[in-house]
Amino acid sequence: MYADLNEALTAWGEVEVAPLRHYIAYRRLVNVASVIFRPKHEAILVYLRLDPDTVELEEEGFTRDMRGVGHLGTGDLEARVVSAADLEKAAPLIRRAFEAA
Repeated sequence: MYADLNEALTAWGEVEVAPLRHYIAYRRLVNVASVIFRPKHEAILVYLRLDPDTVELEEEGFTRDMRGVGHLGTGDLEARVVSAADLEKAAPLIRRAFEAA
């Protein structure tokens, strides 16, 4: 699953991948996305540098507003990826984050 996510995150031109202690940062000039693995929850959390007010947050837990919530990584929008279907739903959000950077 991470290989597909990594491909989606690096498909938008010149992207620097920086593995850090607690997460993996994806950068252009600034951090655009951060990836955190949660094996206990069988999920990959993707934090995107997007304004959550511009995204329709889903109640089933796929997306979450992280403003004001302490978390590792960069970004105000969390996308929880647990399946290929979630990755497909995250792709447009990833594209928007990279276009805004």
